[in-house]
Amino acid sequence: MAKGTIKRSLTKRILFYFLLVSTTLIVAIFFAFEEAGKVAFKNMEREKAQVVMKAITPSIAMNLYLGFTHKIQQILDDILKRQRSILGITVVSNGRVIASKIKGSTKEKDYFILTEPIYKPNSKEIIGRMHVIYSYEHYNELIAKYEKLLLIFLAGIAILLFLFSVYLDQLLAPLQRIALKLNNYSHKKPLRFEFAKREDEIGAISRALEQMQNKILDYNKRQELYHKMLEQEVQEKTRELRERLYIDPLTGLANRTKLQEDLERLQEVTLVIINIDDFKEINDLFGHKSGDQILKTFAAKLQGLFSTNYPKIYRLSGDEFALLFNRTMEPPDVERFLQLLMEQIDRMVFLSGDKEFSLRTTIGVSLTKEGALEKADIALKKARELGKPFEIYNIDDRKVEEQYKRNIEWIKRLKKAIELDRIVPYFQPIVNLQTLQPKGYEALIRLIDEQGYPVAPGEFLAIAKKSRLYSHLTKIMIEKSCAYFQESPCSFSLNLSIEDILNPELTRYLETSIRRYGVSQRIVLEVVESEGIDNYAIVSDFLFRMKELGCQIAIDDFGSGYSNFEHILNLPLDYIKIDGSLVRNIEEDYNSQIIVSAIVELAKKKGIKTISEFVSSQAIFERVRALGVDYGQGFYFAKPQPFVDESCGS
Repeated sequence: MAKGTIKRSLTKRILFYFLLVSTTLIVAIFFAFEEAGKVAFKNMEREKAQVVMKAITPSIAMNLYLGFTHKIQQILDDILKRQRSILGITVVSNGRVIASKIKGSTKEKDYFILTEPIYKPNSKEIIGRMHVIYSYEHYNELIAKYEKLLLIFLAGIAILLFLFSVYLDQLLAPLQRIALKLNNYSHKKPLRFEFAKREDEIGAISRALEQMQNKILDYNKRQELYHKMLEQEVQEKTRELRERLYIDPLTGLANRTKLQEDLERLQEVTLVIINIDDFKEINDLFGHKSGDQILKTFAAKLQGLFSTNYPKIYRLSGDEFALLFNRTMEPPDVERFLQLLMEQIDRMVFLSGDKEFSLRTTIGVSLTKEGALEKADIALKKARELGKPFEIYNIDDRKVEEQYKRNIEWIKRLKKAIELDRIVPYFQPIVNLQTLQPKGYEALIRLIDEQGYPVAPGEFLAIAKKSRLYSHLTKIMIEKSCAYFQESPCSFSLNLSIEDILNPELTRYLETSIRRYGVSQRIVLEVVESEGIDNYAIVSDFLFRMKELGCQIAIDDFGSGYSNFEHILNLPLDYIKIDGSLVRNIEEDYNSQIIVSAIVELAKKKGIKTISEFVSSQAIFERVRALGVDYGQGFYFAKPQPFVDESCGS
């Protein structure tokens, strides 16, 4: 549709339908009136003919009765002379024509014939019949005049309807003009409605449109102002977000995201990662507020060491910073640079209140762009392991890098397994060596892989501890094991590391779960002794608290490496699990037999039961039973399964 035009005019549609209806009505009226007129005029002519016949019938009847046929003929002649519409009359009596009169030929004329019976005077006896030929000529004249008048009348109506349609078109024309104006409306170019001063409906519409336009213009002004304010706010927020995205809010240095972007942009790089040693102790000693101030001061001092664009300085995380060079440096040049850098850092003095101190750092370096961050981080970890102040990544560190990548992959797998509920307990029976009946089961963690196969904890447990996922795994094992044995008569064992016991949130979760599922009388908490018990007081307090709750306590892996027999004397133990390193070759290793025998003897004196791990053969089974061990656990009896045999002994 072209701009400023109305594709389907309401005015034209109204006029079209008005004329269509009017024309249809006129035509219908014409034909209806014409047909009605014809019928009326024909009936009128017939009535006239009947009146004439009734008028002459008595005279003809008398003459016919008297036999005066010549008088009948005279009457007929006289009638035909006086009545132009009568074309002929014939009187018939007893099957013969008595008298007849015809005006010329009737072949070309429009007529009708009427028959009237002739009665004997003063009687109902029919003595003859009179046939009258009556012309429609007068009728046709009347019809012609009638149609002419009707056409004139209808033409007048048509003229009036046409004039009315013209008036209607003019009446609706202002609406069309208003519509065309509205079609071209723009708030930047206000409209002037020329009909606003009229006192009719058109004027009312025009005034309403003017008021609406004024409101729209006022609204648009407010919206434009609002949009300008919003645009300014968006620009400000965009700037803030960009700063948050690329700038570290504490130090004002570029952050890790900016570093990664710069690494992508540069062709050659040398990346130096600086980590402040033992910064957690600084936070613990002086508080986080002072720690943040120290980081800000260190960033400022680091910036003060360089006056050129490169190296660029970044803060990667809490106590980790980075220097980025836009070229690949040779190892000797890097070593000289690092020696000078560490000398400068050693000279830096930091204050917290009235205390003055310096910082120690460890540095890792990558000389290649590909995987620069990961390689510098691997070099940093290697420097820490070797106790060196810095380390440059070299090709021999690939094994470390591969292990680093494997660890990252395992962390992903662990997170996914937790998310998809694929961390489950498997159960291995602990068997009475005398009755060979299971006294209970140890709940052992398994990860179900994508193919549905169980993965042993040796593959992922150490990585879980490093990635802080370990407590999640322990909670899952607590929840699922307690729920499984809620209705079971069997006892079950759960492994707890020293790290678990030192975690207040996890110990609260354990205690809550034990109470909720009502398993305090059937659960055995196994503490891994091989890790060493440094926080003895906390561990002891926890074990006594669990003992009061009704739980049984076991020391796991006893006899591996350094074993403190004081634990047997001072902790509320119910079981000692003898480590597998003493059991694997016990049928041949005399020293292992001596140690196991000593452990069993001491345990018996303290009323503590012993459990031998890794019973994998008949020979081992017979040897540990002969040494007085109470219970055995290992593949000789059963492998760990996702279900248990409900028949348990003691």
